[in-house]
Amino acid sequence: MNTSNIIYLNDNKPNVVPLSDLVNEHPLDLLDPPNIVNTVIEARPMYYTSTNGSPALDTTRRGLHVVGSDMTPPMFVVKPSYKFEGAQYGDIYKAMVNICKASGINCAGAKVDSMMSPDGALGTMTLTLPEYTIETAKGDESIFQINGRTSFNGTWSVVLQIGAVRMVCTNGQVFVDNFSMYKSKHTLTMSTEHAQRKLAAALNSYQHEAERWKEWNKNSITNREAFNVFAMAAKCKFVLAKPNMSVYDLMIEPEVYRNRALQYMWNQYTTDDQKTLGSTHWAAYNAMTHWSTHAPAAKKTAEGSILSIKAKREDSIRLAAGALLAVA
Repeated sequence: MNTSNIIYLNDNKPNVVPLSDLVNEHPLDLLDPPNIVNTVIEARPMYYTSTNGSPALDTTRRGLHVVGSDMTPPMFVVKPSYKFEGAQYGDIYKAMVNICKASGINCAGAKVDSMMSPDGALGTMTLTLPEYTIETAKGDESIFQINGRTSFNGTWSVVLQIGAVRMVCTNGQVFVDNFSMYKSKHTLTMSTEHAQRKLAAALNSYQHEAERWKEWNKNSITNREAFNVFAMAAKCKFVLAKPNMSVYDLMIEPEVYRNRALQYMWNQYTTDDQKTLGSTHWAAYNAMTHWSTHAPAAKKTAEGSILSIKAKREDSIRLAAGALLAVA
Protein backbone atom coordinates (compact mmCIF):
# COMPACT_ATOMS: atom_id res chain seq x y z
CA MET A 1 0.00 0.00 0.00
CA ASN A 2 1.26 3.45 -0.84
CA THR A 3 1.57 5.29 2.49
CA SER A 4 3.00 8.51 1.13
CA ASN A 5 -0.39 10.20 1.17
CA ILE A 6 -1.57 9.01 4.57
CA ILE A 7 -2.16 11.66 7.22
CA TYR A 8 -0.99 10.21 10.53
CA LEU A 9 -1.88 12.04 13.68
CA ASN A 10 0.72 10.39 15.87
CA ASP A 11 4.02 12.07 15.10
CA ASN A 12 5.91 8.94 16.16
CA LYS A 13 4.49 6.90 13.27
CA PRO A 14 6.46 6.49 10.03
CA ASN A 15 5.52 8.31 6.85
CA VAL A 16 4.19 11.29 8.76
CA VAL A 17 3.09 14.19 6.61
CA PRO A 18 4.42 17.24 8.48
CA LEU A 19 1.98 20.13 8.62
CA SER A 20 4.55 22.45 7.07
CA ASP A 21 4.98 20.14 4.08
CA LEU A 22 1.35 20.32 3.05
CA VAL A 23 1.08 24.05 2.40
CA ASN A 24 3.64 26.75 3.14
CA GLU A 25 2.42 29.78 5.06
CA HIS A 26 -1.02 28.33 5.39
CA PRO A 27 -3.50 30.53 7.32
CA LEU A 28 -3.98 27.75 9.88
CA ASP A 29 -0.24 27.85 10.64
CA LEU A 30 -0.76 31.39 11.91
CA LEU A 31 -3.34 30.31 14.49
CA ASP A 32 -2.37 29.71 18.08
CA PRO A 33 -3.47 26.13 18.87
CA PRO A 34 -6.28 26.00 21.44
CA ASN A 35 -5.26 25.44 25.06
CA ILE A 36 -6.94 22.05 25.05
CA VAL A 37 -4.08 20.56 23.01
CA ASN A 38 -1.83 20.91 26.07
CA THR A 39 -3.99 18.40 27.96
CA VAL A 40 -2.67 14.85 27.59
CA ILE A 41 -4.36 11.76 28.99
CA GLU A 42 -2.44 8.77 30.31
CA ALA A 43 -3.32 5.36 31.75
CA ARG A 44 -1.93 4.63 35.22
CA PRO A 45 -1.74 1.38 37.16
CA MET A 46 -4.44 0.70 39.73
CA TYR A 47 -4.02 -1.10 43.02
CA TYR A 48 -6.20 -2.90 45.51
CA THR A 49 -5.70 -3.92 49.11
CA SER A 50 -4.59 -7.55 49.34
CA THR A 51 -5.62 -9.99 52.06
CA ASN A 52 -2.51 -9.13 54.09
CA GLY A 53 -3.37 -5.43 53.96
CA SER A 54 -0.68 -4.36 51.51
CA PRO A 55 -1.33 -2.75 48.12
CA ALA A 56 -1.33 -5.11 45.12
CA LEU A 57 -1.30 -4.31 41.41
CA ASP A 58 -4.67 -4.75 39.70
CA THR A 59 -3.88 -6.43 36.37
CA THR A 60 -7.48 -6.24 35.13
CA ARG A 61 -7.85 -2.48 34.79
CA ARG A 62 -6.11 0.89 34.49
CA GLY A 63 -7.14 4.40 35.46
CA LEU A 64 -7.16 7.36 33.07
CA HIS A 65 -5.68 10.62 34.35
CA VAL A 66 -4.49 13.94 32.99
CA VAL A 67 -0.70 13.95 32.76
CA GLY A 68 0.70 15.95 35.67
CA SER A 69 -2.46 15.74 37.75
CA ASP A 70 -2.93 14.03 41.09
CA MET A 71 -6.66 13.45 40.70
CA THR A 72 -8.21 10.63 42.70
CA PRO A 73 -10.15 8.64 41.65
CA PRO A 74 -9.38 8.39 37.92
CA MET A 75 -11.70 10.03 35.39
CA PHE A 76 -12.42 6.60 33.91
CA VAL A 77 -11.42 2.98 34.40
CA VAL A 78 -10.46 0.90 31.37
CA LYS A 79 -9.18 -2.55 30.51
CA PRO A 80 -5.42 -2.97 30.03
CA SER A 81 -6.07 -3.49 26.30
CA TYR A 82 -7.69 -0.04 25.94
CA LYS A 83 -5.74 2.07 23.44
CA PHE A 84 -6.05 5.77 22.74
CA GLU A 85 -2.63 6.68 21.38
CA GLY A 86 -3.02 8.99 18.41
CA ALA A 87 -6.41 10.23 19.62
CA GLN A 88 -5.41 12.85 22.16
CA TYR A 89 -6.87 16.35 21.99
CA GLY A 90 -3.80 17.56 20.15
CA ASP A 91 -4.27 14.79 17.60
CA ILE A 92 -7.87 15.83 16.98
CA TYR A 93 -6.77 19.39 16.30
CA LYS A 94 -4.03 18.18 13.94
CA ALA A 95 -6.62 16.11 12.10
CA MET A 96 -8.83 19.15 11.58
CA VAL A 97 -5.89 21.21 10.32
CA ASN A 98 -4.58 18.43 8.07
CA ILE A 99 -7.99 17.82 6.50
CA CYS A 100 -8.36 21.52 5.69
CA LYS A 101 -4.90 21.67 4.19
CA ALA A 102 -5.22 18.49 2.19
CA SER A 103 -8.57 19.59 0.73
CA GLY A 104 -7.31 23.02 -0.31
CA ILE A 105 -10.32 24.91 1.07
CA ASN A 106 -10.00 28.63 1.79
CA CYS A 107 -9.02 29.07 5.45
CA ALA A 108 -8.36 32.82 5.37
CA GLY A 109 -9.47 34.47 8.60
CA ALA A 110 -10.04 31.14 10.35
CA LYS A 111 -10.60 31.08 14.11
CA VAL A 112 -10.29 28.21 16.56
CA ASP A 113 -12.09 27.69 19.86
CA SER A 114 -12.20 24.84 22.34
CA MET A 115 -14.04 23.69 25.43
CA MET A 116 -13.08 21.02 27.94
CA SER A 117 -14.65 19.61 31.08
CA PRO A 118 -12.78 20.48 34.31
CA ASP A 119 -11.56 16.91 34.75
CA GLY A 120 -10.28 16.74 31.16
CA ALA A 121 -12.55 13.83 30.24
CA LEU A 122 -14.50 15.58 27.44
CA GLY A 123 -13.37 18.15 24.94
CA THR A 124 -14.46 19.89 21.76
CA MET A 125 -12.68 22.05 19.20
CA THR A 126 -14.17 24.26 16.50
CA LEU A 127 -12.59 25.77 13.40
CA THR A 128 -14.69 28.64 12.04
CA LEU A 129 -14.10 29.44 8.37
CA PRO A 130 -15.51 32.88 7.46
CA GLU A 131 -14.81 32.43 3.74
CA TYR A 132 -17.82 30.12 3.71
CA THR A 133 -20.46 32.54 4.96
CA ILE A 134 -24.04 32.23 3.78
CA GLU A 135 -26.71 34.91 4.15
CA THR A 136 -30.01 33.30 5.08
CA ALA A 137 -31.77 36.66 5.06
CA LYS A 138 -30.57 40.24 4.79
CA GLY A 139 -28.09 40.81 7.62
CA ASP A 140 -28.55 37.25 8.90
CA GLU A 141 -25.38 35.26 8.25
CA SER A 142 -24.20 31.77 9.15
CA ILE A 143 -20.56 30.68 8.98
CA PHE A 144 -19.24 27.20 8.18
CA GLN A 145 -17.46 25.29 10.95
CA ILE A 146 -15.54 22.06 11.40
CA ASN A 147 -16.03 20.51 14.82
CA GLY A 148 -13.93 17.87 16.52
CA ARG A 149 -14.73 16.12 19.77
CA THR A 150 -13.62 13.17 21.85
CA SER A 151 -13.91 11.86 25.38
CA PHE A 152 -11.98 9.67 27.76
CA ASN A 153 -14.89 8.55 29.92
CA GLY A 154 -16.96 6.59 27.41
CA THR A 155 -19.32 9.47 26.53
CA TRP A 156 -18.22 10.04 22.92
CA SER A 157 -16.21 8.44 20.17
CA VAL A 158 -13.73 10.49 18.17
CA VAL A 159 -15.93 12.57 15.85
CA LEU A 160 -15.12 15.14 13.17
CA GLN A 161 -18.24 16.82 11.80
CA ILE A 162 -19.46 20.02 10.21
CA GLY A 163 -21.55 22.77 11.72
CA ALA A 164 -22.31 26.45 11.47
CA VAL A 165 -22.77 29.44 13.74
CA ARG A 166 -25.40 32.16 13.27
CA MET A 167 -23.60 35.44 13.84
CA VAL A 168 -26.61 37.46 15.03
CA CYS A 169 -26.97 35.41 18.20
CA THR A 170 -23.98 33.00 18.15
CA ASN A 171 -26.40 30.07 18.12
CA GLY A 172 -24.74 26.84 17.09
CA GLN A 173 -26.75 25.69 14.06
CA VAL A 174 -27.92 22.07 14.11
CA PHE A 175 -28.04 20.31 10.76
CA VAL A 176 -31.13 18.22 10.03
CA ASP A 177 -28.87 15.88 8.07
CA ASN A 178 -26.17 15.03 10.59
CA PHE A 179 -22.94 14.88 8.58
CA SER A 180 -19.87 13.29 10.17
CA MET A 181 -16.63 13.41 8.22
CA TYR A 182 -15.04 10.89 10.56
CA LYS A 183 -16.13 8.74 13.48
CA SER A 184 -14.14 6.07 15.27
CA LYS A 185 -13.54 4.77 18.76
CA HIS A 186 -9.99 5.94 19.39
CA THR A 187 -8.03 5.91 16.15
CA LEU A 188 -7.31 8.64 13.64
CA THR A 189 -5.89 7.98 10.18
CA MET A 190 -7.26 9.37 6.94
CA SER A 191 -5.87 9.49 3.39
CA THR A 192 -5.62 12.87 1.70
CA GLU A 193 -7.97 11.68 -1.06
CA HIS A 194 -10.54 10.58 1.49
CA ALA A 195 -10.18 13.89 3.34
CA GLN A 196 -10.77 15.80 0.11
CA ARG A 197 -13.88 13.80 -0.73
CA LYS A 198 -15.35 14.07 2.75
CA LEU A 199 -14.78 17.81 3.07
CA ALA A 200 -16.15 18.44 -0.42
CA ALA A 201 -19.24 16.45 0.55
CA ALA A 202 -19.40 18.39 3.82
CA LEU A 203 -19.43 21.72 1.99
CA ASN A 204 -22.19 20.42 -0.28
CA SER A 205 -24.16 19.38 2.78
CA TYR A 206 -23.64 22.84 4.27
CA GLN A 207 -24.90 24.48 1.07
CA HIS A 208 -27.93 22.19 1.06
CA GLU A 209 -28.67 22.97 4.69
CA ALA A 210 -28.33 26.70 4.05
CA GLU A 211 -30.84 26.48 1.21
CA ARG A 212 -33.21 24.79 3.63
CA TRP A 213 -32.71 27.63 6.13
CA LYS A 214 -33.52 30.17 3.41
CA GLU A 215 -36.75 28.32 2.66
CA TRP A 216 -37.59 28.17 6.35
CA ASN A 217 -37.19 31.93 6.48
CA LYS A 218 -40.05 32.18 3.96
CA ASN A 219 -42.32 29.48 5.39
CA SER A 220 -44.94 30.56 7.92
CA ILE A 221 -45.90 28.55 10.98
CA THR A 222 -48.75 28.80 13.49
CA ASN A 223 -48.17 29.11 17.20
CA ARG A 224 -49.52 25.62 17.80
CA GLU A 225 -47.28 24.14 15.10
CA ALA A 226 -44.25 25.86 16.62
CA PHE A 227 -45.27 24.69 20.09
CA ASN A 228 -45.47 21.10 18.81
CA VAL A 229 -41.94 21.32 17.42
CA PHE A 230 -40.64 22.70 20.73
CA ALA A 231 -42.48 19.94 22.60
CA MET A 232 -40.77 17.35 20.43
CA ALA A 233 -37.34 18.83 21.20
CA ALA A 234 -38.24 19.02 24.90
CA LYS A 235 -39.61 15.46 24.90
CA CYS A 236 -43.01 16.59 26.17
CA LYS A 237 -45.31 13.83 24.91
CA PHE A 238 -48.32 15.39 26.63
CA VAL A 239 -48.45 18.25 24.11
CA LEU A 240 -48.23 15.93 21.13
CA ALA A 241 -51.05 13.81 22.56
CA LYS A 242 -53.40 16.84 22.81
CA PRO A 243 -53.65 18.14 19.23
CA ASN A 244 -56.93 19.98 19.82
CA MET A 245 -55.80 22.02 22.83
CA SER A 246 -54.69 25.61 22.36
CA VAL A 247 -51.26 26.76 23.44
CA TYR A 248 -52.93 28.91 26.10
CA ASP A 249 -54.68 25.88 27.61
CA LEU A 250 -51.59 23.71 27.32
CA MET A 251 -49.45 26.22 29.20
CA ILE A 252 -51.42 25.71 32.43
CA GLU A 253 -50.99 21.93 32.39
CA PRO A 254 -48.42 20.65 34.94
CA GLU A 255 -46.67 18.47 32.33
CA VAL A 256 -46.09 21.62 30.30
CA TYR A 257 -45.25 24.37 32.79
CA ARG A 258 -42.85 22.03 34.62
CA ASN A 259 -40.93 21.30 31.43
CA ARG A 260 -38.21 23.96 31.62
CA ALA A 261 -36.82 23.21 28.16
CA LEU A 262 -40.22 23.72 26.54
CA GLN A 263 -40.83 26.88 28.55
CA TYR A 264 -37.42 28.24 27.54
CA MET A 265 -37.97 27.68 23.81
CA TRP A 266 -41.49 29.10 23.85
CA ASN A 267 -40.38 32.19 25.74
CA GLN A 268 -37.40 32.67 23.41
CA TYR A 269 -39.67 32.32 20.39
CA THR A 270 -42.45 34.67 21.51
CA THR A 271 -40.27 37.38 23.06
CA ASP A 272 -37.41 37.41 20.55
CA ASP A 273 -37.26 35.23 17.44
CA GLN A 274 -40.90 35.59 16.42
CA LYS A 275 -40.64 39.37 16.75
CA THR A 276 -37.44 39.68 14.72
CA LEU A 277 -37.93 36.85 12.20
CA GLY A 278 -41.71 36.60 12.05
CA SER A 279 -43.88 33.53 12.55
CA THR A 280 -41.62 31.35 10.40
CA HIS A 281 -39.90 28.00 10.48
CA TRP A 282 -36.60 29.88 10.74
CA ALA A 283 -37.76 31.68 13.88
CA ALA A 284 -38.89 28.42 15.50
CA TYR A 285 -35.65 26.70 14.55
CA ASN A 286 -33.56 29.50 16.06
CA ALA A 287 -35.53 29.40 19.30
CA MET A 288 -34.44 25.77 19.58
CA THR A 289 -30.79 26.43 18.75
CA HIS A 290 -30.79 29.27 21.27
CA TRP A 291 -31.90 26.74 23.88
CA SER A 292 -29.22 24.22 22.95
CA THR A 293 -26.47 26.85 22.86
CA HIS A 294 -27.33 29.23 25.68
CA ALA A 295 -29.84 27.73 28.14
CA PRO A 296 -28.44 26.70 31.52
CA ALA A 297 -28.80 23.10 32.65
CA ALA A 298 -32.25 22.26 33.98
CA LYS A 299 -30.80 21.36 37.35
CA LYS A 300 -27.57 21.89 39.20
CA THR A 301 -25.05 19.66 37.54
CA ALA A 302 -21.33 19.17 37.34
CA GLU A 303 -19.71 21.63 34.95
CA GLY A 304 -18.15 18.70 33.14
CA SER A 305 -21.60 17.52 32.07
CA ILE A 306 -22.42 20.72 30.14
CA LEU A 307 -20.70 19.53 26.96
CA SER A 308 -22.58 16.24 27.08
CA ILE A 309 -25.88 18.02 27.77
CA LYS A 310 -25.36 20.32 24.79
CA ALA A 311 -24.70 17.36 22.48
CA LYS A 312 -27.89 15.63 23.67
CA ARG A 313 -29.88 18.82 23.10
CA GLU A 314 -28.57 19.04 19.56
CA ASP A 315 -29.68 15.47 18.89
CA SER A 316 -33.17 16.38 20.15
CA ILE A 317 -33.27 19.46 17.94
CA ARG A 318 -32.21 17.42 14.93
CA LEU A 319 -35.30 15.26 15.33
CA ALA A 320 -37.56 18.22 15.99
CA ALA A 321 -36.12 20.23 13.09
CA GLY A 322 -36.88 17.28 10.86
CA ALA A 323 -40.51 17.66 11.93
CA LEU A 324 -40.45 21.21 10.56
CA LEU A 325 -40.13 19.69 7.09
CA ALA A 326 -43.56 18.13 7.56
CA VAL A 327 -45.21 21.44 8.46
CA ALA A 328 -46.91 22.81 5.35
